[in-house]
Amino acid sequence: MQGGERALYMRVLVIGASGFVGSYAVQALVEAGHQVIGASRTLPEQSRWIAEARYVAGVDVGDIATLAPGLFDNIDVVVHLAGIIRERGESQTFQRIHVDGTKNIVARAKAAESVDKLIYISAIGSDADAPSKYSRTKSLAEDLVIDSGLPFVILRPSIILGAGGEFSAQMRDLVLHGGLPVDLPFPVIPVPGDGRTQFQPVHAGDLMRCLVAAVGLNVADNATVEIGGSTRVTFNEILDAYASRLGVRKPKLHAPLPLLMAVAPFLELLPNPPVTRDQLRNLSKDNVCDIADMRRRFKVEPLSFEQAMDLTVPRAGAASGGKACRT
Repeated sequence: MQGGERALYMRVLVIGASGFVGSYAVQALVEAGHQVIGASRTLPEQSRWIAEARYVAGVDVGDIATLAPGLFDNIDVVVHLAGIIRERGESQTFQRIHVDGTKNIVARAKAAESVDKLIYISAIGSDADAPSKYSRTKSLAEDLVIDSGLPFVILRPSIILGAGGEFSAQMRDLVLHGGLPVDLPFPVIPVPGDGRTQFQPVHAGDLMRCLVAAVGLNVADNATVEIGGSTRVTFNEILDAYASRLGVRKPKLHAPLPLLMAVAPFLELLPNPPVTRDQLRNLSKDNVCDIADMRRRFKVEPLSFEQAMDLTVPRAGAASGGKACRT
């Protein structure tokens, strides 16, 4: 293809298709006219099922035996979305999912002669010297993609907003219940540290516009592109936005990070801990980027934080329509 020329419709394999970002990806790629196969450990729930796609369950990226070679037959582009934000047991570790899983996907993609592009969704802050294991293993996964010998695109988003997202669920629980696993009101909104760490949340729909462009254009081949929204906000401002939209009025209580680090091991015993030690380590660095490259390559002008929040959490008393608005 000539630089920037749109490719013909292609067969795209989305690995990690049943999750929040995966469901957005499958829908966006189907709407762009591509033939999509979604692979994941389990089939997506009904609200995330895209009728025009074909799904394959039982795929555990950490076990190469479940990545059947036939899954990659005649695939043009592999989109690797599989990832976790916290570890659970021996099967859901950052090393096994991010590093070993990426190694397995690269091996299968290279063996399939049809695959001519690998797209990996990483994260801002991925670095070999990052304070958190999450970010360090994401960096190792990026290295595997870069060294694969395949044309690649690495997208590094900041926090991803959208209806049904895990981050949004965490913020809702923090605001309403203090992050505790009980459906009871909590008198304050707990905040790790001073709450001044900066983020650049991007709506899932804007990330998908970048993904679709990366699949169909060669403007980003062999590039790592950071993805963010058009505005930067502090963690305090994120909590204020959720509280406002949920109709909650109560004070924030800032807890020193050293104290939370001491308490976090006990919180991690909960089924869905409000925070983990690894996540606390990431709060020591801002999660922002320069989106000029994103704009230049993908011609995407992202939503502001307020606009993204309007699609993610309708204001209290407003009609809900955000869940259906995926792109």
